Amino acid sequence: MLRFAAEALGAAFETTANGVEVAVRDILDFTPSLFRENYSKGYLRIVRRVPELWGYLYSLSDRKAAVPWRRKVRGTFNRLNTGDLFRYIDEFTPDLVICTHFLPLEVLASRADRRLLETPFFCCITDCTVHALWVVEGVDCYYVGSHEAMRQLIRRGQEPKDVVCTGIPIDPVFERRISMADARVALALDPGLPVLLSLGGGIGIGPAIRILQELEAAAFACQVLCIAGSNEDLRQEAEHLAPTLSSVRLVVHGFVYNIHELLDAADLVIGKPGGLICSEALAKGVPLVMVDPIPGQEQRNCEHLLELGAGVRLLEAADAPDKIQALLGDPVALGKMRERALAAGRPRAARDVVEDILRRIVA
Repeated sequence: MLRFAAEALGAAFETTANGVEVAVRDILDFTPSLFRENYSKGYLRIVRRVPELWGYLYSLSDRKAAVPWRRKVRGTFNRLNTGDLFRYIDEFTPDLVICTHFLPLEVLASRADRRLLETPFFCCITDCTVHALWVVEGVDCYYVGSHEAMRQLIRRGQEPKDVVCTGIPIDPVFERRISMADARVALALDPGLPVLLSLGGGIGIGPAIRILQELEAAAFACQVLCIAGSNEDLRQEAEHLAPTLSSVRLVVHGFVYNIHELLDAADLVIGKPGGLICSEALAKGVPLVMVDPIPGQEQRNCEHLLELGAGVRLLEAADAPDKIQALLGDPVALGKMRERALAAGRPRAARDVVEDILRRIVA
């Protein structure tokens, strides 16, 4: 999902600056296959099988990542596995680099520290708060999604002038909104039934399917747009379940490119509080019903949205009908949640980041 933030920045550059050439690259493409396999799949295995262990590792690394000898060892190991990235940068000769993940950020910082990198580099933190791995020296400016993240970076030694609260970059298409009624007509949805947007690609079969079953058991008439993303097991399970439902009208999709349109049609989003989907939902003013946040970054995102008053936490799938009915059954309270979500949303985040960077490199 962090690639989407990078692609949003690329799109904003192309619409803001004339004649710009943008390259969006994944740092893991420049690493050995063994490193790439363990780095990406290792994380997924932990959060799916033992999420509590990930929460412990997240907190432990947040406390100890800045210890000098740990940073040095980690930096040396990462540099040894990302040599192709430096060769690519030397060949591409960019005027600037923007990181949406802490791994390339730390690698570039280590090179800048050794005065082997003269290219200005910037960072967009893609969660609502800051983990210590994001904090390195030499970053020209940090762009963050909350004022709390700003305060965290300043407390950790960043210059206030080099920390800007823009929001997490999302595609510029989120700057445009259409009415809920028009969106439902465009998507061939029943205008008289509530629309729940279930984003289940990252949460596994269990919670997403169980929530659908609980809604059906409660005879709660609604429409659910189930977006399975790359989770093929979830897509197949949901498609198998759909014909058996009577109260719930279930529409199943795999990977989609029109989340902005689906959000325009939705009363609520049900899913995990990843940084990007939180930002997209807030930009559209759609409250979130948050499910099984991963201990660590998602738990912090969840707490941030609860503080904003733009979401609720679903502790068990069995609570889904009561919580959702309570929200939809109180139009005044739901309207206030939508207002708070819109007030916190930053649909222009990508464009604001780009405009600030252009001002800095021109100045």
